[in-house]
Order: sequence, then structure tokens, then C-alpha cells
Amino acid sequence: MYNHYVDEETDTIDNIVRISIDKERYIRSVYAEGKEPKTQQYLSVRTMDDMTPEERDSITRVLPIPEEKSVYNVDEARKKGVVTTAADFISQIMQDRLLEKGFPVQLDTLDSIFIKATNNKFQHAFLLYNKDKVIFSSVGKLKTSNSDYTSKLIPLGTKGLQYLQIKADIPLLPFIKNQVWALLLSVILMIFVVLCMAYHLIVIRRKDVLLQKREDTINGTIHDLKSPLNSVVTTLGWLESGEANIAKKRAVEISQAEVKHLVCNIESLLVTVRKDRKRLVLKKEDIDILHLAEIVKSNMDVLYSAKPHSIEIVSELPEGVKISADGMYIENVIRNLVENALKYSDDGVAVKVTLSVTGRILQVSVQDNGWGIAPAYQKKLFQQFYQVPRGEERIRKGYGIGLAQSKYIIDEHGGKIAVKSAEGEGSVFAFTIPLV
Repeated sequence: MYNHYVDEETDTIDNIVRISIDKERYIRSVYAEGKEPKTQQYLSVRTMDDMTPEERDSITRVLPIPEEKSVYNVDEARKKGVVTTAADFISQIMQDRLLEKGFPVQLDTLDSIFIKATNNKFQHAFLLYNKDKVIFSSVGKLKTSNSDYTSKLIPLGTKGLQYLQIKADIPLLPFIKNQVWALLLSVILMIFVVLCMAYHLIVIRRKDVLLQKREDTINGTIHDLKSPLNSVVTTLGWLESGEANIAKKRAVEISQAEVKHLVCNIESLLVTVRKDRKRLVLKKEDIDILHLAEIVKSNMDVLYSAKPHSIEIVSELPEGVKISADGMYIENVIRNLVENALKYSDDGVAVKVTLSVTGRILQVSVQDNGWGIAPAYQKKLFQQFYQVPRGEERIRKGYGIGLAQSKYIIDEHGGKIAVKSAEGEGSVFAFTIPLV
């Protein structure tokens, strides 16, 4: 902005200098005729045919015409930098005539015209050079030797006898005054933005504290639900073992499976919500992975007894293999994968759970012939609360935390979980755990 201001002021100085030179030349020409200059400059225009012989003779002396063999080459003068237009050439010729008559440039007059035109806005100095471009006269004074603006040498006349130059300081105060409102508005806007940001940060902080308290309360409440539910599972197991009536025993088994499913969901929710704040504490011990898979199969058969299905467990485990893991969490992972296979499929779905060891890696895969998952959705499957978009007839109750919890558990065991699926062709979910 300041550079733009300087450019504008420089153009102003150039224009006023040209006008001042023209006015000073006019005043000298009037004095050369022995007259007093008028307060305003006038230009009288008449054709040669309308002039008297005396007037034509006067014009010829001041500005020779081609018939007098005084022809001037304007293009050559442009190349030398003497003039720009033909009108400038006429003005320069008049400068030549005035110098020949002994009426040189009056710097004091020029300076006063410039000061009046600019309201003495610029600290400046006019410098007059001779034909060797050496200063021989000057008027005005600058505060420092380094001026903000120095013009090119302006020729006075076509013969290169004298040159004029102006040096000027461009004041900073007008620029500051012009920009003061913009600066004030910018400062006010900046203060307003800072205050808004501070307010929003305070509001966010308060909400964050409130949400943290709410989350802690909900987590505590959910955690407290596990103890009585575990007692219910134990009681139902005791009732089942002592019940002789087949119908009642079946009812107890279904209730026990439902309660275990609820406990599993509670644990999944706790693991998921604590993922970003606390590491999962694993209670590793040697587990029987085949037994855990059979427990899951038994519970799912009871839970989904109303839906035609089949669950097959294929064990390719070598004898005596030891798997060090947290049994409760690994059972939850298998349960999540088998339940998803049963939930997102049509009646008659076949689920196959395969257990195998490759090298020092345990691999568990759950294969189904259900609806399958399109490739576009597979990258987001293990994100919290994500559910694959499906049509209304295939919407199932869920919260999108089962697979996120499974991935978290497998990651904490140092393993990996992946999916291979195609829409309409079923899915294969598989996870690995390194053997210790």
C-alpha cells in the first residue's frame, strides 16, 4: 500500500512540474514582450489566413515555418529525449527563443508556482544544469541528501543548453492519516476475532469438562452393571445343572445365553470408549481356543435358535499347542465375528470357524455365505460406530462397536485382523495372534 502511495505521489509531482514549467515559460514570454502576465494563462488560436502580415511575421520569427527553411524533425527530437509530442516540440522551441532573447528560466518563479500548486506539500529542490550537465543554479532545500524522489533531467529547449531536475521528499504523515481508519478497523476486527476465539475456547473447554464427567459417570454405571449380570449368569448355570424338566432347562439355557450376550456387549462398549484414554489390561494365560469357539457356538445356537443356520468348527491345531492370550477378550472377538455372520445373512446361512497354526502364528477365520460387503465399505469396517449402509429390508440392530473392539483387542495381542468379502458372495473375517 505504501509503494502504491509513493507511485501516486510521484506521478503527481511529475505532472505539476510539467505544468509549472509551462506556466513559468508563459510568464517569461509575456515579460519578453514588455507586458504584465495575466492571472490566468490563455491561448489564442487563429489560422494564418486570418492574420495580418505583421502577425504572420511575428509568428515566423518566434516559430519558423517550412517556407522559411526552418524545418524541425520531431522524430529525431523524440530519439534524443527532448520531446514526446509535437506540442512539446513547440513549447521547447519557445524555450529556445526566450533563451536567445536573454530571458532564462527563473527558478524562484518556477518554485513559487510549484509550491502554490502543491500547497507546499513536498519538501523539494529545483536544480538547473548546463549543457555539460553540471549544476549551476538551484532553489529550495531538502532535509537530507537522500531524497525520496529524483526526476530525470528535463531538457529546456531543443539545443540541450539547459536541463531541469527536481528532488522531493514524499511525506509519510498523509499516508498514515489515509490509512488510520483502515488500521483502526483492522485492529477492531482482530480484537473481535480474538475475543470470539477466546469465548469459543472457553465454551469448548466447559463442554469438554462436562462431557468428561458425563462419560466417566456412564462408564462407571456400565461397569457396575457387569457384577450383578455375572451373578445372574452363575445362578442360571446352577439352575440349569439341577433342572430335570427339559422345557424349563431349555428356557434357562436361552436366558443364560441372552445374559452372556448382554455382558459381552457391555464389555465391548467399555473397551471401545476407553480405547483413546487407557490401554487395555490383558490377563494372559494359556487358553484352549477350541473350547472358546465351542462355547461361542453353543451360545449362538441358543441365541439364534429361531433362525435356520449352521455353525461348523474346524480345528487344524497341532496337539499340545499353547496359546497365551486373554481368554475373555478372545472369546468376545470370536463371538462378534460369528454373530455378525449370523446377523447379516439370510435364513439357512452356513458359518465355518477354522482354527490353525502357521509357523508361530495362530489364525482364526470365520467364513459365511451371507450378504457380503462391497469393497467401498471395507476400509471403514473397523472404525468406531461405522455400519455398512444397507437397504431397509436388511437393516439390523447394531451400534458399530463390535468390529472396532475386536481390532483393538487383536492389536493389543500383537496380531492383525482383516476381511475379504464380495457383495452377494459372503465374507471371511480372520485374525492372527503370535504364539509365545
